[in-house]
Amino acid sequence: MKFKDIFKIPQEKSSAGILTFSFLLAIVSSLNFKLMNFFIALFSYFMFFLTFDYLFKNSSNPFKTNYMFVLFLDALPVFLAFLLSGIKVILGLLPSLVCIGLYFNYAFKREGRSTKAIVVGSSIISGLYYYFSSIFGTLTLERILIGFIFFIYNAAQVLYVESKLNFRHVNPVYPLIIFLTSFLAIIFLPFYFIVPLFEPLIKLSANVFKNTKISKYEDINLLGVKEFARYILFIFILSFLVLYSNFLLYK
Repeated sequence: MKFKDIFKIPQEKSSAGILTFSFLLAIVSSLNFKLMNFFIALFSYFMFFLTFDYLFKNSSNPFKTNYMFVLFLDALPVFLAFLLSGIKVILGLLPSLVCIGLYFNYAFKREGRSTKAIVVGSSIISGLYYYFSSIFGTLTLERILIGFIFFIYNAAQVLYVESKLNFRHVNPVYPLIIFLTSFLAIIFLPFYFIVPLFEPLIKLSANVFKNTKISKYEDINLLGVKEFARYILFIFILSFLVLYSNFLLYK
């Protein structure tokens, strides 16, 4: 086993982006945390980031010695976080653990590259927002709902991209239906949190009425660039509103 085969920057840039934004959004949502908590969360982030490719590419055979060893390495910062913050860390991991179970189920069936497996795989990463937040502080209702918006947005975003691909057969209504559930969080959040939901809602609604399929590499690459720009915009607005909400809270 060579460490260079295990520890590497993820080839799937969207997955790296989701993980990074999960970490950053958790920081923005918390702000008031101890330095030790930050370093343990950062340790977790880098371990997840560098082992992501290996774990997902070999997920169809997770009982190999090397695979179990990598899982053990990833569990080390989680164990440290548990010692520091207690049972809430395990609760924060639950969304990702459920998605991991679903993903392994697909991987065992050799469906690891299917649309449903890709959506669940991305949800594992976006669900880590709750894990990072649990290290930084208490999972308040607002933090849980912010995570819910982030989690649903990512799932809808993945389905949206899949619905645009000519070699996939995804009904464009599905990402819209999933995304609409994020509006439930607005019932319990300050009204201004609806702002970052407008652009995705317009995009997903338009996709239902005009679902243009693409197949060329250049077109797929261009779609990826456009969606990443939209993703950054969404995260920026959501983070700004979280900071604004925290400012009002501690004012």
